[in-house]
Amino acid sequence: MRTILKLSFALLAFLGFASCEKMLELDPLETGIEEQQAFQTKTDMQEFLNSTYDVMGSAYSGRLQNLGELLSDNLESPNSNDDLTEVYNHNMLIFNGTIAPIYGDPYIGIFRANRILEYLEEKDFGFTEAELKQIRGECYFLRALGHFDVVRLFAQPWGYTADNSHPGIIYKTSSAISLDPRPSVASVYQNLEKDLLLAIADLPLQNTIYATKYSAQGLLAKMYFQQGRYTEAANMASEVINSGAFMLDTAQNRFRTDVSVEAVFTTVSTRLSDGRELSKSYGFADNYGKSNNNNPTLSLSRDFYNVYAADTSDKRLGLIEVLNPGEPNEVIILRKYSGDYFNVPVIHLTDLKLLRAEALAESGGDLTTAIADVNDIKERAYGDTQHNLAFNSSAGDVIAAARFERRFEMIGEGDRIQQLKRRGAIEGETIQVRGDDWNCNGMIIQFPSVQQTEVFPLNPTGGCK
Repeated sequence: MRTILKLSFALLAFLGFASCEKMLELDPLETGIEEQQAFQTKTDMQEFLNSTYDVMGSAYSGRLQNLGELLSDNLESPNSNDDLTEVYNHNMLIFNGTIAPIYGDPYIGIFRANRILEYLEEKDFGFTEAELKQIRGECYFLRALGHFDVVRLFAQPWGYTADNSHPGIIYKTSSAISLDPRPSVASVYQNLEKDLLLAIADLPLQNTIYATKYSAQGLLAKMYFQQGRYTEAANMASEVINSGAFMLDTAQNRFRTDVSVEAVFTTVSTRLSDGRELSKSYGFADNYGKSNNNNPTLSLSRDFYNVYAADTSDKRLGLIEVLNPGEPNEVIILRKYSGDYFNVPVIHLTDLKLLRAEALAESGGDLTTAIADVNDIKERAYGDTQHNLAFNSSAGDVIAAARFERRFEMIGEGDRIQQLKRRGAIEGETIQVRGDDWNCNGMIIQFPSVQQTEVFPLNPTGGCK
């Protein structure tokens, strides 16, 4: 697309390469002329917005999620991938070549969202007021989404310090190229909340496959939950759940070629008419293995499998295949991501129901609703009510059940490590992940070496030992 080509130099500089002298020598006027030529019409801007969704699809193709999963206790050590093994070992080096593009994609999307917002202020493209409001809302949402998982992976979690003054990530609200210091995690979360509230105010309730008000509410619920703001998390999740716009998928697997009925926000992969794939799910498929691959890069740990395998009535076990059981070459394969291409539900109803259940129980809220949320998930998993929580279950029972169901429901989605960190930081639990403390240096991803400047220190090195 011509828009992407004409912005290529600015994007490279924005992503951190501005620290290189040659990038700083770019003529900004020349770049500006190229941009002006690229953006002339309403259609140009709509295509640019589509390209922003496209790059976010690349970010959420499984690559971001895989980093979170590797930090957790769900997987075995990666097969034949040294870069991913560093992540698994909680000891990343600054020259890890896999991380730079994973870190870069969200910021490309953020750059594009910011540039769209700036252009809408600078020029009249013929949009109606309603259209302008919607586009702005989409940009605020995409900007928040891009920052949310980057801060959770590349910085210690909310609650790591009492005032959350520990180093966060750069939160970009303009396309200006600058050398910025790392702000606090508190500042990052303040910006996240601001953007999501703006998105909620501007987005429509329906928007085909694109972001809606519910998408922003779902992401804000996840953010509040990460902060331990449980009452607010439950209330925001309820806005989505009680809307009636989504229902639990009757299939065990939400990752399919159609858009799941429980997807609150999804990235879309398609097969083109000539048979080629426009795939935004390759990070999952390439690492967990397609259906004919019995030796994937990423496989499940025996410890994870043992937690759930004893109850053979659990239908979710159909997504797992154990090859060579008990042998030295045993491999436990997750078939959740076996297709050639599939849509990726980034925010979905299962997550929000389990989130609401735990948040209500943690905050002294309505346990009847919390129990019903957990039981909805259990009934789908087991096909009966025999595993259900009793109507008089305690808050502790609800929390334990919600956590148990969440781990299996969201296996491979990068969620587990964030829950463990939340419990360590907010709930004060003693949490270790494969023998390492939840808050040790190796439990966050290292920035690409090129990101380092005199005002932007990288994360500590040396891992957890």
